[in-house]
Amino acid sequence: MSKDNTIEFCGNCGLGAITHRDYPGSCDYYAPGTKKRCNSWTKAKGTGRERVVYICSPLRGDIEGNLRRAAAYSRAAVESNAIPITPHLYFASFLDDTKHADRKVGMQMGIELLKKCDELWVFGKPSEGMAAEITEAGRLQKPIIYVPEETVRELNERSTTNNG
Repeated sequence: MSKDNTIEFCGNCGLGAITHRDYPGSCDYYAPGTKKRCNSWTKAKGTGRERVVYICSPLRGDIEGNLRRAAAYSRAAVESNAIPITPHLYFASFLDDTKHADRKVGMQMGIELLKKCDELWVFGKPSEGMAAEITEAGRLQKPIIYVPEETVRELNERSTTNNG
């Protein structure tokens, strides 16, 4: 993550050298914190918040902690001049993820929201629900940005510091 807390990435492939090993086919030119980027790199400009990004992160397990972290990821997207769509933050207020019917409806509605987004940003190791979102984004040919684990750790630490 850059010093101004924005998430940097190569706008074409969405990945950089930091994740090239884990995600073959990613851009091996981009390196965070440097001026080196491939020609397709873009950053949302100004206050127009030109990109609408789907935040893909875990919910199951530590639901309270995962919701707190999803809020931190959403905040990072805002700081990167993007509009975050984080369905599980909203849906958790009226659906119970531990109930199969509620989870199924939440996942279906999330996929419908994903269709309206420009990109999918993946935070953390994909869970079963996240894998379905990633598969659908691929089918829709949406850019999939795997946020580096180092950035995820920074955001989680910041979230814990601010809320703990």
